[in-house]
Amino acid sequence: MHFCNVKSFSLVLLIILLAGWVNEDITPAQLPSISYYTMTGDTITADSLRGKVVYINFWASWCNNCRKLNKQQIAIYEKIKQQSLRTKNNIVFLSISLDEKPEYWRLALAQDDLHWPNNISDLAGWQSRYVNAFKVKSIPANYIYNINGELVENNIWGNPLDSILTALSKSVSN
Repeated sequence: MHFCNVKSFSLVLLIILLAGWVNEDITPAQLPSISYYTMTGDTITADSLRGKVVYINFWASWCNNCRKLNKQQIAIYEKIKQQSLRTKNNIVFLSISLDEKPEYWRLALAQDDLHWPNNISDLAGWQSRYVNAFKVKSIPANYIYNINGELVENNIWGNPLDSILTALSKSVSN
């Protein structure tokens, strides 16, 4: 009889743990309807991104892995930018920094040569409204949304990231 109680307790505990896991915040399946403010003072609205592939990268100047992955992303961005010179292509790169000090953020942007126009930070670190909107739990983190604002993939790097962004950019330019 005692064994059944332990077995029942284990089953109940497993159900409780799984329920907590299932209810945990998850990546939004739709591009969140928020406005983004770039370092140049421009505002990008979620509505203005409709009809475009959106690549969002969360990073920070103090995150060594983020800084290493920035190099990969620049290579992908340059490749897609070259394609877009030949075709009309609607892909937007957004880099959202979790930095709290503007001087560190700006220095890292320059050092890493993140020269796409949409570099964003509200300088709130982990308290950022962007972190909350995307349910970011760790960095580096990335999200790819299709032209309908639907999540295609997240947290992929290297060749898989290159392949997906290249394929999506070609499909949008046709």
